[in-house]
Amino acid sequence: MVILRGKGLKQMIISLPRSGDKVYTLWIFIVIPRMGYSIATLATLMLVVGLMVVGAGLTLTETVTITKTRPTTPICTTTVTTTITKTLTKTVIKISPITLTLTSTVTQTVTSYTTVMETTTQKEVEYVCFSKPDNCSSIIIRLIDSAERYVYVAIYSFTLDNIGDALIRAKNRGVDVKVVIEKDQAGIQGSEYERLLNAGVDVRLDGNPYLMHHKFMIVDGKIVVTGSYNWSYSAEERNDENLVVILSPSIARLYEDEFNRIWHQAS
Repeated sequence: MVILRGKGLKQMIISLPRSGDKVYTLWIFIVIPRMGYSIATLATLMLVVGLMVVGAGLTLTETVTITKTRPTTPICTTTVTTTITKTLTKTVIKISPITLTLTSTVTQTVTSYTTVMETTTQKEVEYVCFSKPDNCSSIIIRLIDSAERYVYVAIYSFTLDNIGDALIRAKNRGVDVKVVIEKDQAGIQGSEYERLLNAGVDVRLDGNPYLMHHKFMIVDGKIVVTGSYNWSYSAEERNDENLVVILSPSIARLYEDEFNRIWHQAS
């Protein structure tokens, strides 16, 4: 069925039959322009469009509203009062400031190691003298004449007058002069013992019951004169002897300790 109404806005109702007694209605609103087509032409066009829609498998929606009324009568009304008891456990933690005084005793064992290093002046040999080719007595005399504080001598045989003269000069200018001579050599011919003693030089004879065979001299705590050389004519003119002059305060201390030992034994 097709129904067309109005002038400008037209309404077409197309009823499409389906199986059963139900009729589905397709409402199509179209605007017919004023330029105008015949009603028959438009009806034919709408019919074709409707058939195309149906042929395309247009899904139509069926709306069915069912209203059912059932009277309800309340049978009874029950009021239920429920009492709920809750037990609450409350834990309270109280934090209070606390001042703690801690006293500790610490026992510490300290092991210390001390390394002692001795720094000494480099040991230096000033002179080496051999009696045959050289004049060793001149070296001894020059060192005695240069002394400023003291001259200590430990000698086995002492007969050279020129060295004796140098010791007397040193004593006279205020130098501390001490001499220890082997007692067995003090009384021989040409010994300087009596001469030094008479000149006021502090001279002693050794206290060793055997021999005091040293031949050394210490000058001002820094020079040591030592060797096989006796202060005698034979050592200078006949024998093969050696004399070494060492400039070393540390070596001088060692020789000075030895001199003090024999000096306290001498008389």
